[in-house]
This record gives sequence, C-alpha cells and structure tokens, in this order.
Amino acid sequence: MNTPHTSKTIRVTVPVSPEVLERFKRLSKVAGQSVGRAMGEWLEETQTGLDPMIEILEQHKKAPLKAIQTLQNYSSTLSDLTGDLFEKVKKMDQDDEHLASAASVARRTEIALKRGLTPPSSNTGGKGRKTANKSMRGSK
Repeated sequence: MNTPHTSKTIRVTVPVSPEVLERFKRLSKVAGQSVGRAMGEWLEETQTGLDPMIEILEQHKKAPLKAIQTLQNYSSTLSDLTGDLFEKVKKMDQDDEHLASAASVARRTEIALKRGLTPPSSNTGGKGRKTANKSMRGSK
C-alpha cells in the first residue's frame, strides 16, 4: 500500500524568556492548543522569513560592508511598506468619518422629508400667522 510521505515532527528544547513564554501561553489558550504546538505552528508559518536572514548572514561572513548595505536596504523597504500601510489605515479612518458624516446628513434629510418639504414659518424670517392661509380661489 502506498501512503503519502509525512514529515515526522521532531521535539526540541528551546530556551525562551518568561515574557515570550507568557505570550505563547496566551496564544495557546486562545487557539485551544498546547504551548508547544502553538510555538511549532508559529515557527512553521514564519519560516520563509528565515531565508533572507540566512542569505544576509552568509553574505556578512563573505563581505561585511555589503551585508550592512543589504540590511539597510531591507530595513528601508520595510519602513516604506509600513509607512504605506499606516497611510492606508489613516485614509480608511478618514473614509469612516466621511461615511458617518454622510449618514448623519442622510438621517436629517429623512427626518425633514417625513415632516414635509415646507419649513415651519419660524424658519422663514417672519413671525408666522395665527390663522391658516385662506384659499385664494376666485381672486386674482
């Protein structure tokens, strides 16, 4: 019988600070899994970030100045991406404010339409009338 190859999980001992352990305890509680599994899954999901770091360290051993330049470029790119992200979030917040303002105007317009299109006499600058207007039938 041919069964697909599955990689065997290997247990390792990893020294961490109490703060790191506490964070992973919180993560494991929320995720409903053990601390070891939470750490393992997090490491599995973030392993692609290791490749650039490994390359930078390998370059550093060969050419330290070039490695520093690479790190600076990498840092600058991350800074630019982070700045762009913050600008997008800021714009989203402003858009939310505009939407809230538009919703407020829409509510006031709806209320005004329910009351009728003619404003009350007190809003026209006059004192208003004590009696209703008589129909102008027959008069020119």
